[in-house]
Amino acid sequence: MKIKHTFLLIFAICFTATVSAQKYKSTKNAEVTKMLGDSEFTSSKTFYENIEEAPDFMILAKILKNEPLRKKLENQEMVTIFAVADEAFLNLPKKSRDSILGNTTLVNSMIKYLTVPGRLDSNSLKTAVEKNGGKAYLTTIEGHRLEIMENAGQLMLIDEHKNIARVIAPDYYHKNGFFHIIDGLIFPPSEE
Repeated sequence: MKIKHTFLLIFAICFTATVSAQKYKSTKNAEVTKMLGDSEFTSSKTFYENIEEAPDFMILAKILKNEPLRKKLENQEMVTIFAVADEAFLNLPKKSRDSILGNTTLVNSMIKYLTVPGRLDSNSLKTAVEKNGGKAYLTTIEGHRLEIMENAGQLMLIDEHKNIARVIAPDYYHKNGFFHIIDGLIFPPSEE
């Protein structure tokens, strides 16, 4: 009988200590901010909220006004997005740029191709590349493979057409993950 009472007393003490400790546990995450030029990106905003007023992402923000696409990204629990800077679109000849931006299906699939599940900072991407002999493959939210490699310390994305986009500014937070800024257009595999 004494063992039963001793066990009950120990349980009561542990339970009380656990409950009282809970009131001191913070449920609020610290906000992380990082600047790019005059734009401030923060972990308390969604990806779209971060880029919608940023001058370097006017084209991408316009693409993400498409609510189904935006909701697809926002509904991911943790996601890493490779964000195409306006520079990548503006470096194309006007006819090519207009053709790409005028094709909603292509643009939407390109954005989904540049989005991978998980919270992957540049260090984890570089580690994956090193562990796999210089190349790694990420699986996108649509289930496609996206090649990533490192050249002279810089991460690069490569599609099946051998288009290359360099990660020019890594490790920006958004509400449900990271985003890295790239300087080129990468397209999903062709549907055949």
